[in-house]
Amino acid sequence: MAKTPIFDVVVIGSGSAGFSAVEAAVGQGARVCLVEKGKLGGECPNEACIPSKALLKAASLYRALGTVREFGMDASGRSFNWTSVQGYRERVVARITGGASGERYLQTLKRLKVTFKKGEAKFVDPSILDVGGERIAARAIVIATGTVDFIPPIDGLRDIRFWGWREALTTPRQPKSMAIIGGGPVACEIATFYASFGTRVIILQSAPAVLHREDEEISHRAQEALEQLGIEVVVGAEVLSCVNGGMGAIGLTVRREKSGLKAGSGSAGKEEVFAVETVVVATGMRPNIGHLELGRAELASDGELRTNQEQRTSRAHLFAAGDVDGGMMFTHTAHHEGWVAGHNAARAALKKKGGMLKTDERVVPRVTFLDPEVASVGMTQAQAKEKYGDVLVGRYEIGSLGRAVTDHAAGGLVKLVAHPKTRKLLGAHLICPHAGEMIHEAALAIELGSTIDKVAGMIHAFPTYAEGLKAAASLAKVE
Repeated sequence: MAKTPIFDVVVIGSGSAGFSAVEAAVGQGARVCLVEKGKLGGECPNEACIPSKALLKAASLYRALGTVREFGMDASGRSFNWTSVQGYRERVVARITGGASGERYLQTLKRLKVTFKKGEAKFVDPSILDVGGERIAARAIVIATGTVDFIPPIDGLRDIRFWGWREALTTPRQPKSMAIIGGGPVACEIATFYASFGTRVIILQSAPAVLHREDEEISHRAQEALEQLGIEVVVGAEVLSCVNGGMGAIGLTVRREKSGLKAGSGSAGKEEVFAVETVVVATGMRPNIGHLELGRAELASDGELRTNQEQRTSRAHLFAAGDVDGGMMFTHTAHHEGWVAGHNAARAALKKKGGMLKTDERVVPRVTFLDPEVASVGMTQAQAKEKYGDVLVGRYEIGSLGRAVTDHAAGGLVKLVAHPKTRKLLGAHLICPHAGEMIHEAALAIELGSTIDKVAGMIHAFPTYAEGLKAAASLAKVE
């Protein structure tokens, strides 16, 4: 019988958290093995973040052609080729990953002298894994298996040929009409892409607003931006059933349970039927742990892996990082958690004293790539008001900024929230061009404990969109 190889650290999953964990563990001198059943690099570069942003860039350029007359140009003959648009996505992914085999990742693993095992991992006992019939042992294990789609229990949904977000981003054909169940960042980005190229899109959001975790004013503006693209937004929507209709149509029966920030068609309590060619389900994700046989690892789970700031689970030698731990589901937090988990797992395996890292996710910016972009960091006005009472709020409409005028930008809002007494910046909420770049100034200000007056007093280059931060800070008042 073959001897079971023993590694200092085994990392399950090669996504943002997993690869970061590998690099951190190697940096501590650990002998590392990486296990991956799918594509190297995981979801973000292969299927999600990178492909979607490539498609959204194509959509943005196509929309821009509709405004070139303002700049003295003529694009009256504008057109697009769906296959070529998808080809651009494929080329971008290949450039990031090194192709279907993940050559860039393989080269990195080779350089780091990391053993790579292809296959699905499951626990045999707390320290031994089975990978496609081969057993490997580890002194410490990092679980970074990401998420799986959550499919809501809607009557008839599984009887129709619905798409998940992956199919929506890779389909070789463009549907004429589409209903998207969900109204979070993924749903809104998919809607933006398809509507830009002429697909009739309906968003069916169960919450009272799209992007409902954003500041209320920003959510409202985001809905307006989607509607300006011709997207029909139905909030407070309960999808009751789906059925295959005639001529390739799919019928969805929807009841509006409550009114939202901006009422769409219909009224509360009334049932409506929508007929579309395609249905996309984008209703969130759940930790991907069902295949791991966690019971054999003596690791309790209630659907997600609970971790402390060292990314340890309830078992001292088992760590988890990224979306699988049920926390913030962002690529950037996955990188951070993965590094902490890999570093700490290696030190535990090598019995190094002290030096453990801790995650710090008090200040985490996020971006949704709509037109215009939505970005935020820190507390919303409602959250700050609940904690502190009346707070300082500064708003600025960016449409009058010199840069916005030269760019013929449609406008946008910068909103800042600060502590009523210390005047320290608590949150920033933006919907405007380049919001995803601008948000980091606010994030740094919050991280450093800066006041809203510091932001107002800092000289900003002219003409830039970032001047909107200075202007909003200058206009702050108690609300």
